[in-house]
Formats: sequence, structure tokens, C-alpha cells
Amino acid sequence: MALSSIRGQRGLALLMAMLIVTIATTIAVSIIYEEKFTIRKTGHIQAMDRAGLYAVGLEDWARIYLREDREESDVDSLDEYWASGIPGLPIEGGYLTGYLQDEQGKFNLNQLPLSELEVTRFRRLCDNLGVDDRFIPALMDWIDEDFDIRYPDGMEENYESYRVANREMVDISELRLVHNVTPEIYEKLEPHITALPTPTTLNVNTMSETIFQSLGEEGDVKRFLEERENDPFASIEEFIERLQLPYEVDGLSVDTRFFRAYGQVVQGEQVFNLTSLVYRDDGGKTLVLNRTLGQY
Repeated sequence: MALSSIRGQRGLALLMAMLIVTIATTIAVSIIYEEKFTIRKTGHIQAMDRAGLYAVGLEDWARIYLREDREESDVDSLDEYWASGIPGLPIEGGYLTGYLQDEQGKFNLNQLPLSELEVTRFRRLCDNLGVDDRFIPALMDWIDEDFDIRYPDGMEENYESYRVANREMVDISELRLVHNVTPEIYEKLEPHITALPTPTTLNVNTMSETIFQSLGEEGDVKRFLEERENDPFASIEEFIERLQLPYEVDGLSVDTRFFRAYGQVVQGEQVFNLTSLVYRDDGGKTLVLNRTLGQY
């Protein structure tokens, strides 16, 4: 056999060997990468599972606080333990924190069709926030069950890409769908509104000064805050007497049935949030009406 032919065969064999090594190396690297990815993915899933359990644990903490609070007192105010929150507790790989908020310290949008007083208070709230209230007729059309358009500025079946709800709001985010509600209007109203499934009262011990001002133009905000901070109101009769209020006080209370529980679990770079609407009856029994879990 010629020398050149032997050298050619050896070169080809070497080339084939190098090709085989390259393929084997590529496969090995791919397997290692997949293993590492699977390990990371499994670890991430396990971390999220733990975070979810921690978040539900925060919800249980809120329900325990509310149950114990009802056993101690029939009055709900901002100086009670339920309003103090969890400052930040260390857990494996991070920390958790949470707090409770009284939803009856806010204006319940689903109250609007119930009386003119509710509409008047909501218009006053809008005015105090510098919000154009032309959307209110459309909002009431969104909530009520009929198809009769309220004038002026009402809105029933005239939306282009979706239909009017004609039922109570489940979440305040629905407000963004209502005719004449701009992002700026929603942003201003959001801290002061809620959407609760049954008729509710406003708790004078937890409402903000902005909500207090919506009750009537004659209210003394400074005196209200000072009186409440010194000694929460034990009854609506006491609220009227101590503040010498000249306007209607229907729809007010000193106790609460609906609370919002907020929780956050941080593990490494992962943040897991919980929001729950909790109902508490007169006996202290609690029920979670809805829950939102999300990773951010």
C-alpha cells in the first residue's frame, strides 16, 4: 500500500476520532446543563411551595388575631393587636411579613345604588380628592341589575368590546372598565374604596380623614383624629356626642366584619405575595372569601 494512502487513512481515522470526541463532549455538556437546570427548577418549585405554605400561615395568623380580638371586644379600632402587623420574621432563606387592613374603613362601591346618602358621600369623596365625578351614573349602571340608563352620563350596553356587568363588583379593579374612569381617577380613588359582597357600614374608628370628610362638610377633621387617638369611640352615639356632628350618621359603626389580609414571603430573589378577604361574624368565626397568591 502506498505511503500516501496509509497517511490518508490515518488522517481520516484521526478526524473521525476527533469528531466522536466532540460529539461525546457536546452530549456530556448538554446532560450536565440539563441536570443543573432540572436541579434549579426543582429547587425553585420547592421554594415556591414553601413560600405558599408560609403565606397561608400568615392568613391563619390573621384569622387567629381576628377571632381573639372579637372575644376581647365588640369594638374595632387602630390601637388593637390586629392592626399592628408582623414586622418581619426570619425564615429559611429569607423573611415574611404581613398586616391586616379594615375594609370597612373604606367606601364600599357596592353601596351606591342603596341610597341617595351613599351617592352624596361618594360625590363628596370624589370632590375632596379632585376627581371628576361624571363617571358615577355609569358606575351605578355597572352595579345595578337593570338595563335602564341613568342620566346624565349613564352607560349600559354601549361598551365596544365588553358588556356591562349588571351585578355587584367583586374587586375594585373593575372600576377601570367603567365609562369615564381614567387611570388618574382610579389611582386617586384606589386607597379609599373597596368592593364588599354585602351592605356594610363605615367604621369610624378605622376610617381615614379623607373618608371622614366625605360624611359631611361640617366635620372637624383635627378634632376627629385627636378624639379617636385619645380614646376610640365605643358607640356611634358617643361619636356624635363627642364631635357634636350636625349631619346624618346613618351607615356608620364602631365594629367591622370584613378585613383584608396582606402577606409577603421573601426567599432569596423570589417574592411571594398574598392578599385575602376575610369575613368575621359576630361570634368571631372567620371565613376566607377570596384569596390571591402571586409571585413577583
